[in-house]
Amino acid sequence: MIKTKLAKAITVAIAGTALSMSASTTFASTTMYNTFTTTVSTATDGWTRTFDNGTTSPGTATGPESQGNKGTIVPWLGTSAGALPLGYTGSSHLNWAVQLTGSGDAATISAADSLAKYGTAAEIDTGGGAWRDNSAPTTGWKHQTDIGLVTSNVAQNITLNLTTLGNLLPSTFSKFGVTVFDGMDTSTANYSHHGSWNNPVIAKPYTANNPFATTGLTNIGYSDNVDGVNGFTFAAEAGHIYSIYLGGVDFSKWNTGVDGYALNIKTTSPVPLPGAVWLFGSALAGFVGLRRRKLAV
Repeated sequence: MIKTKLAKAITVAIAGTALSMSASTTFASTTMYNTFTTTVSTATDGWTRTFDNGTTSPGTATGPESQGNKGTIVPWLGTSAGALPLGYTGSSHLNWAVQLTGSGDAATISAADSLAKYGTAAEIDTGGGAWRDNSAPTTGWKHQTDIGLVTSNVAQNITLNLTTLGNLLPSTFSKFGVTVFDGMDTSTANYSHHGSWNNPVIAKPYTANNPFATTGLTNIGYSDNVDGVNGFTFAAEAGHIYSIYLGGVDFSKWNTGVDGYALNIKTTSPVPLPGAVWLFGSALAGFVGLRRRKLAV
């Protein structure tokens, strides 16, 4: 009987705490976008700088000419004074970033989200074979792989779901590949958007760290079957920054099958028991033990 009362008391205390937390706490994520755009859909977007080296396109500053480390920083949406997000200093291209506040927070990365929040539709698209194409042997391509950053103020599970928007007609891809890295690029060396990745044949396996000649990235997992229903979930530590590399799977190569996408981010985490509940439970347990000893005498 006492055990039943103890269980009920703890359950009521937990429920009351959870209800209090949900009623008094609201969370809001911040989505941030690179304003770099391309005139050709198959060109690599996400350059963080533009530069004119005087030879490739005289008189016109471009992303590739900057090699990611020289020239003018491209302004961002959703950051202070248009600065690069989350203290990013790397040379590799970067398309978007998300700051999650608390447990249960959610966010959507898309051109529509960018337009609704900031009045500008960011270029959010990727190739049908960017993460892994349909060639033989299969490989991924840097050209159309999108890169984003995600950070959370609290430790929690983060789930990523992706859907295409059907901008590519008459057909489009529906399946994505996602690789998650702990950390973000810290390399300031010259960056090239040319080349492949996710190709075990040329010693670039799916589990490799720093696949784009970056530094600071530790591969913590991947999935080649992400869509609107099937998500990829990883455990995020509070304050860590994670790099998300994504692209279409098995549909085409990097220069065909380019389509807009929406990334939906959801979070879940268990509600921890507050110290008061544990003390209450310990006190009741002590009372049970004391009563048993008296009965035994």
